[in-house]
Amino acid sequence: MGVVSGLVHVAGNAVLDVFLRGVEAVEVEARDAWGANVQLLQHPVATALGGCGAAPAYVLGRLGARVVLNTNIGSDAWGQMLMGWLEGVGVELLGTGVGATAVHVIALSPDGRRRSCYYTGADVVWGRSLEGDTPEWLLLSGYGKVQARDLGEIHRVCAAMRRRGTRVFFDPSPWFAGRVGRDAMHGLWPEVDCLAATEEELASWVGSGDCEALAEGALARGVGCVVVKRGAEGAFYAERGGARGWVATEQVKGANTVGAGDSFNGRLVYGVCAGEDFGRAVEAATLLATEVVRGGRGVLGLLDGGRC
Repeated sequence: MGVVSGLVHVAGNAVLDVFLRGVEAVEVEARDAWGANVQLLQHPVATALGGCGAAPAYVLGRLGARVVLNTNIGSDAWGQMLMGWLEGVGVELLGTGVGATAVHVIALSPDGRRRSCYYTGADVVWGRSLEGDTPEWLLLSGYGKVQARDLGEIHRVCAAMRRRGTRVFFDPSPWFAGRVGRDAMHGLWPEVDCLAATEEELASWVGSGDCEALAEGALARGVGCVVVKRGAEGAFYAERGGARGWVATEQVKGANTVGAGDSFNGRLVYGVCAGEDFGRAVEAATLLATEVVRGGRGVLGLLDGGRC
């Protein structure tokens, strides 16, 4: 069977993000008692859909794309909540009901800095992505549980998908750094049509330099096009043998940035799958990520308000 036009397959984790706001530090002593060891919060506890697989899949579904998500949602109550959010925007799910769902408890200081505790949940079974219809785009990213063997399996899946005609979008995330060697990472890149990473993440794989130098280093190793995500400074993009450009954005002070990068990825893949010029797709992805930061609740808070 040939490539299904407009179909996006996402492989990555799904996480319940739990936000504790206005927590500068834990101000109470741990003890076997009740009352004196309780720190009262001034803001309500909020929950959001997180994960490098679930968040971009939600964005894609909410924008109207057909999207299949290969993920690691558990069979517990948290998993039921995540599945409800995803299925509510039409995401088709693979790999649910195994183990306990990943949960990330994030304490946000008044100025937006964060510290967290993260239960990573079950593994993502990358090979499951080879089942079913052949997508136009395959989106993958690292997550907290990845190891060297994951990169090898991702390489196998990407190579097989590209032989079928699928285009590959890869975000290494910060998690592979220190867990795999540069040669192994570089070996994957000829199978990657679009690579998206922060300046710090790219520097782990191509060495020091400004955004343009980092992007050129990735292009020289076989990547088709590169986006360097720069947070409050916007983004830089470069295509092999094609356009280069800078995209600026508005800075949102003291904001919660959780989910911004995943939202960027989802909107970028949506744009290129819909036939947008690459520079235009990067601009739209940057705008959406900024709105996620402004909203403060990840993809649910932004898109429930209807701004896409």
